[in-house]
Amino acid sequence: MQPGPPYQQGPQQPYPPQGYPGYPPPGYGPPPKKSNTGLIVGLVIGAVVLLGGGGVAAFLLLSDDGSSPTAAPTSSKKTGPPDKYTSMPGCEKIGSKIRNMPPLETPKGEEPASTSNDDITYTRSSCSWREPNAPSATVSMYLSKSKEPGSGAGEAWAKASVENAVTDGGVLIPSMAKSTKAVHTKLDSSSQCQIKFYQGNVEGEIIVTGPDASGTVNQTVCKENALKLAKATSEAIG
Repeated sequence: MQPGPPYQQGPQQPYPPQGYPGYPPPGYGPPPKKSNTGLIVGLVIGAVVLLGGGGVAAFLLLSDDGSSPTAAPTSSKKTGPPDKYTSMPGCEKIGSKIRNMPPLETPKGEEPASTSNDDITYTRSSCSWREPNAPSATVSMYLSKSKEPGSGAGEAWAKASVENAVTDGGVLIPSMAKSTKAVHTKLDSSSQCQIKFYQGNVEGEIIVTGPDASGTVNQTVCKENALKLAKATSEAIG
């Protein structure tokens, strides 16, 4: 038998060297996949930071309405002169400063007076001198005590009474003893005359009536007598 042609093997592909692209090194499996855990954690943290920052920015944008910062609330507490007086003088003290006064009627003493002002405690004290067929006189004193010390409500109320008398046509008295302001008030009665004044937180009201309450009195003489009694009252208040 004649020998045939030698066995022809196909071309041998050389084994790729270690590290050749696309092929694993000999004796090893495919390269392990790189873990994405760190990247995912980083992305999550970044998202939280961005969202948090966005939330803060949104808050600032919503809060910034262009207005100036709100100022601290100012106190609504009223202030004014303190109450100068806490009591009123007795009728005897007033009457002792004038001669030839009619007899003093028994005083009632200090008693509550009606007022619409909730900021004060209001009291009244009256003195009357009377006798038949003779001129008579009445002194009324009103004490306004501020419920809130230092608010000035007492003097403000006393002042308002006299200011109202001026507005109603009263004639100012230039000066009168220790009073702050005094006025001859305008009355419809022809048998009387009246003076009002305020001194600190006390109002004084003096009325002089002629012998005949339904008659006519000499206004000049009446006002002179009322002024004497008003001065005595002002000095007694102190």
